Amino acid sequence: MRKSRWVPPVLTMIGEKIGKYTILEIVGSGSMGTVYKAEDPEGRLVAVKAVRPHVLCSMEKRERFLQCLLVASEIRHESICPILEIGDDDDNFFVIMPLIQGQTLEQYMGRKPIPWPRALEIALSIGAALEAIHDTGAAHRGLKPANIWILNNAERSVLLSDCCVARFTEITKPGRSRASTQCVDFSDTLIPLGALAYMSPEQIRGESVDYRTDIFSLGIVLYEMLSGRHPFDTRTPLSRISAVLEAEPAPLSSRQTLLPMQLDSILHKALAKNREQRYQRMSEFSADIRTAGQSASTAPQRRTVASGFKKWFSSQFGRTLRK
Repeated sequence: MRKSRWVPPVLTMIGEKIGKYTILEIVGSGSMGTVYKAEDPEGRLVAVKAVRPHVLCSMEKRERFLQCLLVASEIRHESICPILEIGDDDDNFFVIMPLIQGQTLEQYMGRKPIPWPRALEIALSIGAALEAIHDTGAAHRGLKPANIWILNNAERSVLLSDCCVARFTEITKPGRSRASTQCVDFSDTLIPLGALAYMSPEQIRGESVDYRTDIFSLGIVLYEMLSGRHPFDTRTPLSRISAVLEAEPAPLSSRQTLLPMQLDSILHKALAKNREQRYQRMSEFSADIRTAGQSASTAPQRRTVASGFKKWFSSQFGRTLRK
């Protein structure tokens, strides 16, 4: 008999208010909180992420989490889902974001490879978003297909969510992220095994982490988009984490033919265990991805990847996103 997967308990708030927002329905739930579809006083639909109390069980964690959110709320990029508001309702933290109409990359892939021109296009959009985060001195630290969105607009724009709010991001006084000099303690936090499978080796080991961890995570996502399989494909989630730490992925060309020939070497570098051997900047990774696409016999035509979302966001909330 197959065991059911444990799901964190969800507090029903349908019809209630959190801050000025009326809760309409549950959109999703995870270890950090529950996301609700809600309506503001002007009738606009938004997403409300109510953070679970156990995530912020100490004053230190609350302060760190709030500082992370403040950094994230300042980032403006067409491929990043913006934070509209940060609130505290009777000691319950919540975050307001636009309600995303689309599907996650995980759903979009459906365990099958994506045509390589589209996969490279998506990777370049994600890379641009991550580069904008890195330019602020921060890092995403939680990149995975579940927080990459393909929108239901004509352009099928790409949007990155949950930016800079990973649990263990440390922020300096001026609001800049810095690598931790201490080991990360995983003992007081529930982290899904699926999320660990997209983390870099140093992040899994609890070592100091910088923006190069995002380069490793994007390498995993790109490999999966092109092959339909995780680069460290194993029978169980736990053995996959062990493979991230110790194994080398099979060359992409052994799993998928008719791909730009440079992708094997690009992904080998992005997925290096030693971060000193990886791409040192996201811009370098993106430049090689772009060159690989352009040098192939049927190079993909680049599109404006987020114009539809940009127009919708400006019309709804009266703010402009910049590249």
